[in-house]
Amino acid sequence: MKPNKYKVLLTQKSYLRLLSANLVSRFGDSIDAIAYSWIMYETTESESLMALIIGLNYVPTVLFQPFLGVLADKVHKKKIMVCMDVIRGMIVAGVISLYCTHSLSPLWLCVLTLLTSTVEAVRMPAGNAFLPVVLDKECYTLGKAADYSSSRAVELVGLLLAGWIISVIGSSGALLIDMISFFMSALLIFSIRDKEILKESDKTIRDIFNGFKEGISFFKSNATIQILALIGLLINFGIMPLSVFQTPYVSDYLKMGPEMLSVIKICMVLGMSAGAFLVPKITKIKRASLAGMAGVIMGMTMVMMFLSPQCENLIIRISVCVSAMFFIGVGGGILNVIIGSCMMENIPGDMMGRISGFISAMMQFSMPIASFICSALALRISVTQIFLIFGILTMLIYIMLLISKKLNRIG
Repeated sequence: MKPNKYKVLLTQKSYLRLLSANLVSRFGDSIDAIAYSWIMYETTESESLMALIIGLNYVPTVLFQPFLGVLADKVHKKKIMVCMDVIRGMIVAGVISLYCTHSLSPLWLCVLTLLTSTVEAVRMPAGNAFLPVVLDKECYTLGKAADYSSSRAVELVGLLLAGWIISVIGSSGALLIDMISFFMSALLIFSIRDKEILKESDKTIRDIFNGFKEGISFFKSNATIQILALIGLLINFGIMPLSVFQTPYVSDYLKMGPEMLSVIKICMVLGMSAGAFLVPKITKIKRASLAGMAGVIMGMTMVMMFLSPQCENLIIRISVCVSAMFFIGVGGGILNVIIGSCMMENIPGDMMGRISGFISAMMQFSMPIASFICSALALRISVTQIFLIFGILTMLIYIMLLISKKLNRIG
């Protein structure tokens, strides 16, 4: 089998159902992304407070996911995924209710954000551990690349429709579509006929902690897994200002509305799809060099985001901004596939939940820290200046990693 032939995935029936579920939920989330971010900024009316709430979003993942990853290896992953999708749908229903009754406040945003991220912290390691169950080992890289690129393509469709949907049925209607997508995802995953075999385990608290210790030991002994965690941690830290300030950046610095927010998100998705799709086809460049170049590119694009609002010509300003978003997506797509495929290649299937949960927590450890730093900096300097600082820092770090050849551990 040639590694760049995506059609082989058509033989992976269970994987295709899982992929369909992922695409359905991604479509709903893409529509929700525009409406909810605008609602959040309207509710908080503060760049600093918005950054603080978004930072809280990552706290449950950092605190709980390593232990929840251990649990994911010891229980039926499909059941966890179904239950968490249903709960996510119920949380979105709560947001709709509060918004429609004009009761949504910054405090409620904090509570709902923590609830949502806790549910995601439970589901994510189960989802990562379930993929190898429904996918043949020789298809890991192809499956990860196809999942990532197709998810970005569906997200693109959602973003293209988001403005029209919000104008026709309002922000609450957009949230309703997101809610329905979670329930549909749960049904699709429930219909998968998997052949998961669980090891016997008493599932006690001591057993969970023992599994956590096994995950720590594996991490300490595997240099490849360590560098993968470092790559994710650094990138998440470097681009965090873009995640927390995207809406105020469009509103206050580009002086545009939700339509422009949709446009830049679309450009990022296009870049992510392109980057993910190209990874299996780029065979002349080592993964280490490719990862390093992707990191440098993402840092450069943050600097471009600083420069964009300073362009007096509207066409040039928009061109710089959308180009930056496209290339930051390319870098992210490349790194996501490299990290995902390397994890599946280096982690035993029966340890995938605990290790992926631990690594995910490590990668996201920098995100609340970066968000809180952004929240504090926003009280003193402009959002664009924050972009510049983080962009330069990201470039310097990845250049150092390339020079030191530490990235060579991933091949």
